[in-house]
Amino acid sequence: MKRNVKCICLCAVIALFAGWAGHWSGSRCRSIVRVPETVIYHDTIHSAVPEPKVVVREVPADVDTAAILADYFLEKQYLDTIIERPYLRVELTDVIARNTLLDRTVVVDYNQPVVYDNALSLGSFVGLHNCVLLAGYRRKSWEFKAGYDLYNKSVVVGLSKDLWRW
Repeated sequence: MKRNVKCICLCAVIALFAGWAGHWSGSRCRSIVRVPETVIYHDTIHSAVPEPKVVVREVPADVDTAAILADYFLEKQYLDTIIERPYLRVELTDVIARNTLLDRTVVVDYNQPVVYDNALSLGSFVGLHNCVLLAGYRRKSWEFKAGYDLYNKSVVVGLSKDLWRW
C-alpha cells in the first residue's frame, strides 16, 4: 500500500513538473496552437504597353479646340483593384496621356501563412493502475509516442492522428 502511494505521489510530481516545463517552454517560443505567422511577398510587375487599336471617326463641325487640347495633354491615372482575397491583393494602375497608354503597373501583395509540420511533445498519463511518462514526435496530423509506465514497469508506445482541427 505504501508503495502505491509513493508511486502515485511520484507520478503526480512528475506530471506537475512536465506541465510546468511545457508551459514555461511554450511561453518562450512558438507553439502550433497560436495564430500562424505569415510571410509577406510584395512584388511590382511592369509589363510592356500593348499597341492600341485605332478607330477613326468623323470630326463634328463645331469643335472646342482648347478643350480638346487640354484633354489631350491631361494625364489620367486609373487605379483598379482586380483581386482582393484574405491572403492575396492585386492592383492594376494605368497612366493615359496624349491618347496613349503610357504606363501599366501591377502590384501583387501575397501573405503566405507559415505552417509548421513538425513538433516534439512531452506528457504523462496518471491513472489508478498506471503512471506513464511519454515523449512524442508530431509530423503533420500524425503523432508518434513512446514512454515508460512507472507503475507497471513497462514500455508503452502510441500513435495518434488529428481527426478535427479548429
